[in-house]
Formats: sequence, structure tokens, C-alpha cells
Amino acid sequence: MNDSQFMLSLDLNVLNHLGLSLYSSTPAVLTEIIANAYDADASRVSITIDETQGRIVIIDDGHGMNENDVRNKFLKVGFARRDHSPKSVSGRRYVMGRKGIGKLAMFSLANIVEVTTRTASSDEPIAIKVNVSDLKKAIQDKQDYPLAPITPSELLTSPSGTAIVLSELTRSTVVATEKYLAQRLARRFSVIGTDTAHPFTIFLNEKEITLKDRGFHQDIQFFWSFSGKEAQENLDLCTSIETINQNKCVQELQHTFGSPSSEGGILSIRGYIASARKPKDLKNLDSNINQIAIFANGRIFQEDILPELSNSDHFNNYLVGEIHADFLDQDNTDRATSSREAIIKNDPLFITLLEHLKTALKEVSSAWGRWRRDIDYSILPNKNKAIESWLNTLKDARDRNLAKKLVMSIHNAKFSDSDEEDDDHKRNLYRGLIIAFEKLKARQNLILLENITDVFSHKFQSIFANINDMEETYYWEITKYRMEVIDKFKKIIDTNALEKVAQTYLFEHLWLLDPTWDRVSDIEMERVLTEELKKITPTAESGARIDIAYRSSAGRQIIIELKRPGLKINHYKLLEQVDKYRDAVSQYIKENPTTFNNYNGATLPFEICILLENDITQDNERMRVQLANSQARIITYKGLLTNAYRVYNDYIEANQKVSNINQLVEQI
Repeated sequence: MNDSQFMLSLDLNVLNHLGLSLYSSTPAVLTEIIANAYDADASRVSITIDETQGRIVIIDDGHGMNENDVRNKFLKVGFARRDHSPKSVSGRRYVMGRKGIGKLAMFSLANIVEVTTRTASSDEPIAIKVNVSDLKKAIQDKQDYPLAPITPSELLTSPSGTAIVLSELTRSTVVATEKYLAQRLARRFSVIGTDTAHPFTIFLNEKEITLKDRGFHQDIQFFWSFSGKEAQENLDLCTSIETINQNKCVQELQHTFGSPSSEGGILSIRGYIASARKPKDLKNLDSNINQIAIFANGRIFQEDILPELSNSDHFNNYLVGEIHADFLDQDNTDRATSSREAIIKNDPLFITLLEHLKTALKEVSSAWGRWRRDIDYSILPNKNKAIESWLNTLKDARDRNLAKKLVMSIHNAKFSDSDEEDDDHKRNLYRGLIIAFEKLKARQNLILLENITDVFSHKFQSIFANINDMEETYYWEITKYRMEVIDKFKKIIDTNALEKVAQTYLFEHLWLLDPTWDRVSDIEMERVLTEELKKITPTAESGARIDIAYRSSAGRQIIIELKRPGLKINHYKLLEQVDKYRDAVSQYIKENPTTFNNYNGATLPFEICILLENDITQDNERMRVQLANSQARIITYKGLLTNAYRVYNDYIEANQKVSNINQLVEQI
């Protein structure tokens, strides 16, 4: 065995993994460059995107670098500045960098990288250039890559600082919209602003990026604070916070947790969680901001922690926030993944933070539901006017408050990702709510609704499903529909066509024959009486259609016979036929006692309706009496429509209150 010492060596190809392929987006790359400027005590960072020349220029006024810094810090991949000091040269800032690889981010964005830098004590600036294509070739050939000096850029005009020019951009997404980049960068740094003793400002195309560029403040409805200046700064920008009973919907959450004996001891966080009025308010921008971010030392540490805090509860879709946990990045433990875009999941301090935030989120959820139910419907910007009109008809304050709570439960619910489908679902629920509410109010049974808080709950749905006589409340709407049907029937001039229509619809809609039959409670059966007729009259060649269609305490049975228009009717044969029908029904009832056991063998009343073109009893009183004695009557095609229309019209005129409610329902 060779006694020579084993040696660990690193291939230059590691750059491909640590820099050239590590950073996935333009905001992530710019974040690393801005963080380096912050660590250099810069007060201003200027970013210029030149689409015509396809380049990005980043200039800061920090302390810059001398030759030694360039050789031994900037060009030394993995230089761990935290080993020297956790704070910047001025001692005023906790530095954001740790791993010493963030500088490689720019190599993933451009093929040509030019850096010009100088310190306040430097006579001349230093300038270097990296051709990423040549660098990759050197890596492939396993050779060192020498950087030749270049003429310093005239863009660096401050006494100290650094100017970086990225050209021959390699990503198609790099020239993103100015609004997109401003919004993303504003969400990645909390230290931006000029109202501090040590300001740090970022300019994009000569326009300052501020917290307003985060783009959601105007849509925030409720706000929960973990205290700290970050919470207050963002709260001050939220101009549409809801007010209930003259109190703003802002709540303080516990910002300290842990114990002296636990790892990390007593921990403290700052920041906030906020909720928008609608989920789409957080998705209408150039990117989704339905996120709760973790910050440390003023920069983003993990962009979204929400999936780790809760399940897929509906209210999660309304949330946005930032949690500042500086303790995650102020000790000797490096908790960040290589790209500085997320936190290592099994870290004990991170797990402790997660548990505290999960508890806080339960408190947020409870307040969110309560506040949304308590909002006055009348102040909503997108309220339904018909709903508001109905609420105004409720004079009793208790009824009105209960109705408003149920309305808000529907208003706040989310049934579909499609706004159109969601609105349709809500309109249907509003209609059902109004009708059910009015019915229960009439029955003085509104107590059934008082404890309902969730429109998705089984209790909410079962109450409306189990109102057995709901048809009475719907009757106005049903009546209007039936009058429209009758109007269509009346327009049919051809009597033969009328007979066909009647044959198609009459047996299924007995209300056309008699409006008093509309509340059918038990359709027992439908039969052809051929067999029964043959039993009592063996010479009978055919049967007759029968609908045993109405059974109540009266137990009335209905037999319907349609005669073809124009058919010549023989009075005596008609009476004979009626008697056969009566005997046939009686025979059937006698042979099927179990079907009619509700009547204990008593004779069941029934009625035989003969539908004719003309009433043959009009001038024949004897005929009318004989039919009546056989429990039969004649109805004409025209008469049945006229009679039904009159009854329904009388009902509508006599029930204006129900009519008004239904008119509101129709407007929803």
C-alpha cells in the first residue's frame, strides 16, 4: 500500500453547480448582487436595464474593493466573510452574505461580466472581465481561467463603490417588465428606505423601489402584527383595512416564544400576516404573492413558508405576510440552502419557529372567520343590490343580523376558481337562503339558523334540505311558470295539435286539469284498465288510461279519459263507459288491499274526468246529474286552461308580499 497521504481536491467544474446553474431567475441573481452592496455599507444601489443593448448595469456606492479584496475575497469562491466578522466594515449592519458563492450568480445571467470597483483610498479603480463561455471551456479543459484587466468603466462616478455590467444576457426572461422586477425586489428586502439613520435605497431605471411596489397593500382587508417596524411600515400602507363597530380589524399576535431552557432560549420575531379581500387580489400581479416569507437580517430567507404552516384551508388563499426571524442567521450555524432561497428543513430552531407560527395561524384563522361574518354587507363594494333590498325588508334587528350573517357566509365562500361559476353558485345559494329564511321566519323557527357559521357545513345544508313544505314558499314562482305554460297552450289553435300536447303533458301535470291538484304528495301508480275492464266486462276490447295520482287523507283517485276533438259523443255510451271505469277501479282496489291499507277497507273516493272539445252537458242537465252521480265530470280543452289561469292569477294578486320577495329573488 502506498504510504502517501490521501488528498481531497475540488474540480473547477464545481462552479457549474454553485453558480452557473444554481440561480434560476433574474430577481434571484439581482438579490445576490444587491445583498453584496448592502454588506459593503452602500446607501444606494442603481439598476439599469438597457433593452436596446441587451445589458444590465448595477452600481452601488459602498466601500468598494482594493486589489487585495479582489484577489482574496471576490475571486476566492467560498470566501466566508462571517469567519472574520458578522457585521459590515462600518459595524452598523449584520451582513447578508455567508457562503461566498453569491457572486457567481451573475455568471448564470450573462455571458460577459465586467466589474469596476474602487475604495475611498484607491488612486485608480480596478476593472476585470469574465467571459463565461471561455470560463466554461477552461472548466471543460480542466485549466485555470486567468482574468485580464480591462479599462475601468466610466459608470462608476462615486468616490468608492462597485459597478457591474452584465451583457450578452443568456436568459430570455431576463428583460422582464419593470413592474415585475420592482415588485419581486421589494418583496426580497425589508431594509429599503430613506427614513433611517443608515438608509439603503434601490433604484430601478432611476425609479426608487419602495415597499409600495409589493403591490398588495391596497387590497388588504385584515391585519395581524408580530410587532416591529416592518409590521408598522406595512400597516401604514394598508389604506383599506376593514372597520367593524368602529374598530379596525388589526390584531396583535405573540412575537416571543420558546423558553430559557430550550435551544435558542427565548426567541423573538417581527412582521405581520395580512389577508386580502379576494384570492385573486394576490394573483392579479405579474407573479403570485399569496405567500408568507421568512426574512433574516433584512433579506428574504425563504420565499414562501405557507405550505409548511397549514393544510389547504380555503382561507390560506387570502394570506400574505413576512416574518423576520433574525436569529436564524446570526449564529454560527448556516441554515440556508446553497441558493439562499430556502431553509434547511430539519434545523431545530426552524422547527421551533414553524410550531409557533402554526399556533399563530390558528388564531389568525379564527379572527378571519369572525371578522368576515361581522362585516356590514351594505358597505361591501361588490354587493348584490337585490340582497341588500331584501335585508332592508327585515325590520326586526335580530332577524336582520342573522340574515346578514348567513349572507356573508355565502359571500365569503369560494366555490370555483372561475369567477363566473363562483358567482352562479352564490346566486343560487342566495335564492335558496331568502326563500328558506322567509319560510322559517313565518314558522317562527329561525333559531335553527342562529348557530350556523359555515356555508359548507352539513348543518347549513341539512336545514334547507329538510324544510318539507318548501313548495308552499316557492309557490309564487311555480305559479308564474304555470301561467306561462298555459299561455303557450292557449296559442295553439289547431284542436288536434292541442290534443297531442295534452296527451303529452296532462298526465304528468294534473294542475292543468284542476289547480287544486298541484300539491301531489304521493304518485302511487299509473295503469291501463284493460285487465280490470275485461274482468267485469269480458266483451271489452280495450282499456282506458288511469292515473291514480293523488293520495292524501282524502284518498281521492283520479281517472282521466281524453276524447279526440271532433269526435261525436253518444251520451248513453259515455255514461256506460264511465260506469265501467268506476267498476274497474273498485275491482282493482278490492283485489289490492295492501296498496290502499291506509283506508282500512273503506270505499275510496275517486273522480273521473272526461276531456272533450265541447261540454255536452251544457244544455243537458239530466246528463250532467247522471255524470255527477257516477263521480264524473266533463272538462273542455279551453275550459281547463281558462280555469287554471284564473285560479293562478287570483293567487298572484292576493299574495303581493310573496310576489315581492320572489321579484327580489329573480333580480339576484
